Amino acid sequence: MITKKAVLFDLDNTLYDYKPVHKKALSEVYKILKKEVKISWNEFIRLFEISRAEINRELSGTASSHDRVLYFQRLVEKSHNTIESDVVLKLYNAYWDTFLKNIKLREGVMQTLKKLKKIGIKTAIVSDLTTHIQLRKMSKLGITPYIDVLVTSEEAGSEKPHPIMFLLALNKLNILPSDAIIVGDNPVNDIEGGNSVGLETILITNKKSTEFKFSQNYEKPNYSIKEISEVLEILRIKEH
Repeated sequence: MITKKAVLFDLDNTLYDYKPVHKKALSEVYKILKKEVKISWNEFIRLFEISRAEINRELSGTASSHDRVLYFQRLVEKSHNTIESDVVLKLYNAYWDTFLKNIKLREGVMQTLKKLKKIGIKTAIVSDLTTHIQLRKMSKLGITPYIDVLVTSEEAGSEKPHPIMFLLALNKLNILPSDAIIVGDNPVNDIEGGNSVGLETILITNKKSTEFKFSQNYEKPNYSIKEISEVLEILRIKEH
């Protein structure tokens, strides 16, 4: 028996693995940057991490805190001691071109989304970051036809775990929290955030990692899974 009318999904590190494509994208960025300025890979990574940390701190809680163009602008300002707008844009475009070229769905995601669509369960992507980039990811992954609504932190004005992220998605779907479940990889942003508005929650862990060890300060999910297809089992939906 199906007891839920909607499934909300996080995108990054939930429907696809972020780390491998991020690393490939940074490698391409480095190839371009080292033609502009003498810099080692280690120094490049150091400056990138410093730049990202500064932007994250300065713009905490906003979609802009994830904007790669701001990371690369800050990085170039540090490596060149000037703005160099053409270089910033080259790095930004190279990053996302490479990222999107290499992005791949996790195993079982497409089959799960198709099944949910087929039986009439509504779906949403609830994700931090800017709408433009998340739409590009969805398009490249081929999941757009199976997603009913998208909510980003850019649209909501706040980031997960703020309740507005989840409530906006539920409002768009015209679904009550008790009729929906959220699937995500982050125990704070996805699980605590979802719990705070009355959603049932599913934590997806990386296959290569051990089960997340919750401290006393974290709320536990209702379910913990390693494969997206397990969502169907939780909802008592037969895959065939």
